Amino acid sequence: MLSVIGIIVGVLLFVFMAYKGINIVISAMASSVLMILFSQMPVYQTLTDVYMAGFAGFLKAYFLLFALSAILGRLMGDGGGAKKIAVTLAKVVENSSDANKKFLCVLLVPVLYFILSYVGISGFVLVFTIMPIAKNLFEVTDAPWRLYCFGGPQAVSATMLIGSLQAGNIYAADACGTSTTAGVAMSLIAVVVWWVVTIFLIKMFLKSAEKSGESFATDGTAIKNTPDKSSGIAESDLPSLVLSLLPLVLVIVLSTAFKMEVVPALFIGCVVAVIAFYKNLKGNLKASLTTGLTGCYGSVFTVAATYAIGTVIKGLPAFAAFTSMLNNLPGIAAGAGLGMISALIMASVSSPIPVFGGQMLESYLSAGLSAGAAHRLMTITGWTCMAPHNAGISNACAVTKINYTRCLKVYMIATMVPGFACMVVCLALAAVGALA
Repeated sequence: MLSVIGIIVGVLLFVFMAYKGINIVISAMASSVLMILFSQMPVYQTLTDVYMAGFAGFLKAYFLLFALSAILGRLMGDGGGAKKIAVTLAKVVENSSDANKKFLCVLLVPVLYFILSYVGISGFVLVFTIMPIAKNLFEVTDAPWRLYCFGGPQAVSATMLIGSLQAGNIYAADACGTSTTAGVAMSLIAVVVWWVVTIFLIKMFLKSAEKSGESFATDGTAIKNTPDKSSGIAESDLPSLVLSLLPLVLVIVLSTAFKMEVVPALFIGCVVAVIAFYKNLKGNLKASLTTGLTGCYGSVFTVAATYAIGTVIKGLPAFAAFTSMLNNLPGIAAGAGLGMISALIMASVSSPIPVFGGQMLESYLSAGLSAGAAHRLMTITGWTCMAPHNAGISNACAVTKINYTRCLKVYMIATMVPGFACMVVCLALAAVGALA
């Protein structure tokens, strides 16, 4: 019981310290130490063997991904590609009514995240490539910058849709012996519910922002003041829309159609970006590459520190206690409960499935559900993953320069409200046999 309390208090400490502006790495280590103390485990040994192993493991697995994503994002920005895409989209938005301009601007970000997440591009990559485009568009429409955070949660909804190349959908297929297109009806219902609720939330946030006088500058001053060489490029000197889109499209095609690993695909995208935007980059190419690379350092260390909290939690006695307790619940409740709690603790929609997928499958099958329905429920119940120690949230804060607590609030509401609605609808239909 003490270990359980330690997890709760530790996560609250992490949020509190981040809210007070204390460095995320320090906050993550402090919260981990508190959890370890509550679990009566050796502090130094656990920090070195568990926390630092998770920290180093994340760097080993993702540093190149972060570095190349940041460089590509910088090349897109400094070369004028991001500005060209934003200018083109701004013209579409400007043709709408005044009441819809901000709404369409904000909605565009989650739509882009959903599409690119669906084809398997990591959110860690997307924030570097979409942010420069969104920044220009949000400035033009004076939309509240923190609403950019509606984008990241779409990686969760993209995992729910049949055929998704997100890891969670692939892991669920492996665990259930199904294909990535299993559970068609449940998948479509979940995604429709998610987007209906998301659109409602965006409108609600915009209405609240209008009443309080919130604008782009409220959270966007820091990112606006970040050096941006594209601001000095005349619109007539911007690359064509086709050239501007080419590096991003190439990364998507190489990683999906040709099944190339994302890191080499990003490297090729960077090379193509240099060639496509060389006219605007030639005087500052060295500076752009350097700025892009160094710009990822803070982000990757922040995310690694946050990720390592989850590694510590998985090693605590409370984690085993949670799973043992859930085994005593009846079928559907046990499967859904395990899916929600493991996603919350591990702060991931995909990581719990390889670990607990077999257990969740057994619970769903015992309740009379098909393997396809079990597969889809595994991806749907992962909506709790956007916990305060989720690495994606820390990454978004570092890149967008939005205050952690304001970013966290949008992330959690934009994930947990539609996610809960999806789960309730799908579980209710499954319980009455409509989606068995």
